[in-house]
Amino acid sequence: VSSAALAALLLLVAAAGTTHAAPPPPPGSDHKGEGSVEDAARAFFANGLGGINNGGGGGGGGSNAGAGSNHTNNWAVLVDTSRFWFNYRHIANTLSLYRTVKRLGIPDSHIILMLADDMACNARNVFPGQIFNNENHELDLYGDNIEVDYRGYEVTPESLLRVLTNRHPPGTPRSKRMLSDAGSNVLLFMTGHGGDEFLKFQDQFEIMSKDVADALGQMRSKRRYNEVLFMVDTCQAATMAAQFYSPGVLAIGSSAKGESSYSHHVDRDVGLSVIDRFTYYTLDFMERVDVNSPTTAAELFSTLTYANVHSTSKPILDNFGRSLDAVRLTDFFGSVMRTVPMESGYRGFKGVEEEGDEGVKGVGVKGDGGDKSESE
Repeated sequence: VSSAALAALLLLVAAAGTTHAAPPPPPGSDHKGEGSVEDAARAFFANGLGGINNGGGGGGGGSNAGAGSNHTNNWAVLVDTSRFWFNYRHIANTLSLYRTVKRLGIPDSHIILMLADDMACNARNVFPGQIFNNENHELDLYGDNIEVDYRGYEVTPESLLRVLTNRHPPGTPRSKRMLSDAGSNVLLFMTGHGGDEFLKFQDQFEIMSKDVADALGQMRSKRRYNEVLFMVDTCQAATMAAQFYSPGVLAIGSSAKGESSYSHHVDRDVGLSVIDRFTYYTLDFMERVDVNSPTTAAELFSTLTYANVHSTSKPILDNFGRSLDAVRLTDFFGSVMRTVPMESGYRGFKGVEEEGDEGVKGVGVKGDGGDKSESE
């Protein structure tokens, strides 16, 4: 519990023991007074613990429709569920989103990357150690700046549900955990082969819409998110959100019930399709977005037309209270970092002048650095 919330709770307890009432305002006066301590405390909690959205920015219904996100940090969980060489495009889909969120400021420490196979090292790859999402081969998605958290047979429905709910076996390293909180906006992207309310893992396991819905329900009750953007690129993708019930969850799939999802183009050097249409047009749009961009989700979703995607891709707003025109893409694909100005410069390192010290000339004097800041 934050210090502000604790203070308000103490005020509420103190107010409960108060035996006298505040004097009324003078007759005819329009002065409303400061109100009772109890009223102030109740108002504090009614507003969501002093600014923390208690249950997601979209969970408040229509009253929040025009409000902005009040998140304090971002996480991304990016999941490729397919193995085998002919599913090359699914790993390319996932790595394309990985590159995008890193470019927009989400660090590897806040990204959980799950790849069910290693196409970069596959013997049939004519570009060893490289993965491309376009036949022009201009962008290597793999490179030397990638951190895979779950690889190969580690990628299972169980491991994904453990990441979402933070229910890990003892000894699980920090790098495999999503340490989100009530101020976290979470991007959950999944791609692979699926059907009506299921998505296949490793061509032998399945995760159901109900499984993901219950994981989100646990996250909600454990205050592990502020808002969630759930994106899935698979056949009948929209059905993966059919069982969702937790507030603050915005979902979109590449296809509707009964529809297939399609690949975009074949790279004849690789010999396979290298990206799906839904992911391709998402990335085509995102390449024009920077970290300070005011571009909204409504603008992105408007480009995912049937003419482009060859299937029906529509946002699912049943559990999301904000207007899409108020949802910036950087609310989920970018990163926020709150800073607190320091009252004085850093102390305790060589060169800063202390009381009665001359210090080192030209390095720093007492009181310098008042405009420095530290990240929370």
